[in-house]
Amino acid sequence: MSIAIQEEVEPIIASFAARLRAVLDRAMSDWLEMPDRGRFIYPRTRANIIFDDIVRHALIEFDGDGDEDVKALHEPQSVKFMFKNSVVARFKKGNDNGVGSNIETNAVMDFIDPQSSFGGLPEIHRVEIVYMLNVLATDYAEVEVVARDMDRRVWAFPLVGKPSAEIVPLPTRTPPVLTVPVVTPKVAPAKEDSGKDATE
Repeated sequence: MSIAIQEEVEPIIASFAARLRAVLDRAMSDWLEMPDRGRFIYPRTRANIIFDDIVRHALIEFDGDGDEDVKALHEPQSVKFMFKNSVVARFKKGNDNGVGSNIETNAVMDFIDPQSSFGGLPEIHRVEIVYMLNVLATDYAEVEVVARDMDRRVWAFPLVGKPSAEIVPLPTRTPPVLTVPVVTPKVAPAKEDSGKDATE
């Protein structure tokens, strides 16, 4: 198939956006609640743990829930999700090009090369749900749905779910009325004249 068409993909993914974002947020909560997570030496360890948690939560959310609109496509080292028999998506940590970070195996090449057939499926859109962590790895800096052509990012849109908490507006405070202060200057008392001549 050719490169995924954004106008066809976006409304399909949008109908699952809140659930997809919840999966990512649960995985981040697991990471933040991990005791002594600072003990890991290599960033790839953190990346693997977060990715594993994302996949675990995605399987809980989508696999076997009776929803025929989402199917988990299990592979030996990964899992992808097919939405409404039209879009196949995989979760990936983003690289500097804004696409999923990969070791280029044959399976990866089949997915990222729009000219390749993927899994014997008919014409189907292939996209990545790409996440980038903030500098402290305490939250996501960005989460986007990305179409790619090999290592090139073709298009992307942000994955926005429902807010996790109700936003309550704070009451506004009326600014104080500023008035010019009334100042009564003190007048120095007049010196008494003793009536004596200063020369005496």
